[in-house]
Amino acid sequence: MKQPIVIITYARSLMALTIAESCRDLAGRIVAADSVDMTPLGFSRHCDEAIVTADCRSDPEGFVNSMVEACARYAGETVIIMPVFEEMELLARERHRFPAQVTIAAPDAAAIGKVTPKHRLADTVSGTDIPAPATEIIGDGKSGLKEPEGFTYPFLVKPSEGAGGRGISKVESREELKDYEAGLREKDIILAQSLAPGEDYCISALCRKGELVICSAYTNLEQFPKEHGAGVVRETVDAAPFVDAVRQIARETAWDGIFEADFMWTGNQDDTPLLIEINARFWAGVRHSKLSGVDYPRLLLEQTLFGRIQSDPGAPEIGHRSKVPMIWVPSAVSEAFSETEYAEKLSDAWEHLQASDGNLLERVGRFLGTLGRAKSAGEAIDDIMFRLTDRSDLDIDLMAEDDPRSALGVLFIASHLARFGKLPPEISYKPMD
Repeated sequence: MKQPIVIITYARSLMALTIAESCRDLAGRIVAADSVDMTPLGFSRHCDEAIVTADCRSDPEGFVNSMVEACARYAGETVIIMPVFEEMELLARERHRFPAQVTIAAPDAAAIGKVTPKHRLADTVSGTDIPAPATEIIGDGKSGLKEPEGFTYPFLVKPSEGAGGRGISKVESREELKDYEAGLREKDIILAQSLAPGEDYCISALCRKGELVICSAYTNLEQFPKEHGAGVVRETVDAAPFVDAVRQIARETAWDGIFEADFMWTGNQDDTPLLIEINARFWAGVRHSKLSGVDYPRLLLEQTLFGRIQSDPGAPEIGHRSKVPMIWVPSAVSEAFSETEYAEKLSDAWEHLQASDGNLLERVGRFLGTLGRAKSAGEAIDDIMFRLTDRSDLDIDLMAEDDPRSALGVLFIASHLARFGKLPPEISYKPMD
């Protein structure tokens, strides 16, 4: 069988970098796709070509057209699209528009529609015995918010759409609910969710036609923001307490592909973990999952190509820990620089980079040096350096040591500024438009 062309979306992400590394030996050609250029995957040794598409959030129709046009260039070739993030739902819904030789490694749109947006998951869970906290739609950014029925303060409020903990807040009173309401966009649909005791556990799963193939679990020892944010220090734990619920999710949805489920659990064997969210996409800790023993991207590509996994799925190493260097997550910017100053300095630095003499690495070095001077107060830089060096005994959940050029992908921030005139939401930590 001739090796396929594998197109990996959301190339700015470290998830895409891991997926490419995992799929390299099965792929004849790896193509990075994103709405910006100069991405980590685009610079990676595992990437053969990079394409720039329309933005899937602001121009979903243009994004699908871009992907269809890209696939048309590979007529006669087997093409696998590996969606990485929120574009998975869109591509699953529009898969009928792609040529016959193109396969999208995503579950059916109907299955995704049972768990995404978040209020759909609440509807799905309500008809089962899958354990989950009470959840209720309490309004939107246009009509305002009401207090949920049968809830007592405090409780969580969150947008029905969004990822990475964006927009999630704990409200302690009616006044705090009003304050939260004031910051909403008109299109935001807001859920209230009763508080679930314990800590957050991330359960990764690969399913085949509604049956669970393999799952593993990790917990975030540190996260940003400190409440309800993305994990930056992770530890693999035993998935046994979550397996029954995950298996039931797979069967209820007839899931075919990967997903990530968030549970809250006290860690006490007498307590039941509660499902709070399902993400129909790869997860921020996919490299951690791979480092700890389960290579989900590789297994998904095998399943997509051959109808089943062909290699040993492996077993997670319980207790494995890894860290994400803080320079690669929003806290490195939002806690060290004010966004206005950072954006201004970054824009200036990018203009200097384009106009300057010297080879690429020299210019990039000057550019990154300018980023380091973006705030005059040295305390912020000291804080970043502490975060980078703390827990230095842990594995780096970032990129392969033999792929250093991918680090140049930090330049996607500048590319986003040049194309859209603002920082990307991954850096600004604002709700994604």
